[in-house]
Amino acid sequence: MILRDSGNNVSAAATLTVVVASFFVFLAGLAAPAGGGAFRALFALTAEGLREGALWQTVTYAFLHGSWLHLIANAFGLLVTGIALERLLGTAAVLRLFLLAALAGALGFLLSIGLDPRLNARMACVGASGILAGCLGAAATLAPCCRLTLWVLLLPLPVRAWQLIPLILLLIASEAAFWPLTTAYGAHLGGFLAGLVWGALAGRRF
Repeated sequence: MILRDSGNNVSAAATLTVVVASFFVFLAGLAAPAGGGAFRALFALTAEGLREGALWQTVTYAFLHGSWLHLIANAFGLLVTGIALERLLGTAAVLRLFLLAALAGALGFLLSIGLDPRLNARMACVGASGILAGCLGAAATLAPCCRLTLWVLLLPLPVRAWQLIPLILLLIASEAAFWPLTTAYGAHLGGFLAGLVWGALAGRRF
């Protein structure tokens, strides 16, 4: 994704830090005893964990991933969108977006657990997909006419940024309808909606 340059030499420290940290956390989970089960239980987002006071899970879940493929897909998406946004708005602003999207994704997941009878309170949420969804939402409202390329089944799909809104909402609706037990659609929706609002507000400075 390409957004117009802000005219300064802002680094991509926030995005790179989140991506690198995600890889280290994934490796730490692999190295943990008993296959990382206790590690995952401590840092993955669960309704039970929050009831027991593990409030850090509303952020730490975003650094955990279920597989190498899950991690690499999220890392690639964050590098493309996060770096573009960070170079436009700066590190501090994008860190706030990441935190907002993570928290909104956690809230969305918890609401889906409570409202969707197909789900149960023992389910865990992991992954940076909520943050990635937030970045896409921010791009859609911050630079709606920006040209970008989506890769769908390894095929490039050129779109305008505003077109991400119906496309992402359709994808989330499909997840909720067909894959509710394997995709945290609530986290994706929460992060995306937060990103839409954040991008609309951030866009006022341009």
